[in-house]
Amino acid sequence: MSDITNQLIERVKLAADNKQALVIQGAGTKTHLGRAPSAEAEVISVREHSGIIHYEPVELVMTVRAGTSLADIDAALAEHQQMLACDPARFKGEATIAGSLASNQAGPARPWAGSLRDHVLGVNLINGCGEHLRFGGKVMKNVAGYDVSRLQAGAMGTLGLITEISVKVLPKPAASLTLSHTVDMEEAIRLMNVLAGQPKPLTGACWVDGKVYLRLSGAKSAVEGTAEKWQGEVMATTRAEEFWSGLREQQLTFFSDRDQCEPLWRFSINAAAPVFLHDRPWLFDWAGAQRWLRGEHVHADLQQWATTHGGEVLRYRGGDRAQDVFYQDNPVLRKIQQQLKRSFDPNNIFNVGRLYSWL
Repeated sequence: MSDITNQLIERVKLAADNKQALVIQGAGTKTHLGRAPSAEAEVISVREHSGIIHYEPVELVMTVRAGTSLADIDAALAEHQQMLACDPARFKGEATIAGSLASNQAGPARPWAGSLRDHVLGVNLINGCGEHLRFGGKVMKNVAGYDVSRLQAGAMGTLGLITEISVKVLPKPAASLTLSHTVDMEEAIRLMNVLAGQPKPLTGACWVDGKVYLRLSGAKSAVEGTAEKWQGEVMATTRAEEFWSGLREQQLTFFSDRDQCEPLWRFSINAAAPVFLHDRPWLFDWAGAQRWLRGEHVHADLQQWATTHGGEVLRYRGGDRAQDVFYQDNPVLRKIQQQLKRSFDPNNIFNVGRLYSWL
């Protein structure tokens, strides 16, 4: 664990002077996301820039360097029975906090606990001129002004190199229990939406392989009371933990790449949207708001359906990574994103084209 901020700043300044494109990388667990980098781009690694800078369990706040692994953060929080409520994918324990924020990772509890973006209090980052800037704060009461820190969520490193992140953490729930029901796709959407609308301790709702899985977490009395009311098959604790971990880490059988190149599509849409392409392999998460689809499809056709139902779709894995995998045809949003890029990275060196071919 070390602080290499000065080395990173000098590297960025040199790249800016030479107009050298840089690919920001931590542990490399998310290289499958976004477009493929340019062959001329050089890697700038933050993996060695790691360590917990400040952790105050009473205040439920932690500040860490960009290359700190989620596994190290989990270990420190576990000593005080606390956790990252957004539960981002660990990718075999190697995923870093900055990479998770840049890709705006969130686990199965996303509709109830939010994404990593929702738990960020502040960030330090190096812009495209080599300036080290701070946005937001390190405690909840000091977060004010423009919410630039959360702007980094989902930016895929195109707006700067993150060096530090301050996040909110939460206590672990006292009890957790998982129920399952055998239902078809249409009934799964209806059931998950009905139950998600009730004031119950629901922290996970997904459908895969003909079954709806419902995770209840919170006070023991609330969890047991809800389970008794909702009925269903109760999963053994160990099996339930393995299932939700497999879903979060995209390690369930559904996600296995049988052909090593089969596209995997991720929809983020209205949870009540009807079932589409009934005969294709689907997995529904977030009570229906996140949907995964496997197979070859025309991106524009999928986006048209997603737009109709208040959402979007991206080619998460597979296919031609030289093409745009995120879909953006709104000229106003495109102009705003280009202006933000010029403001943060006027020399156009950070993760060029990673998010969109035109950014």
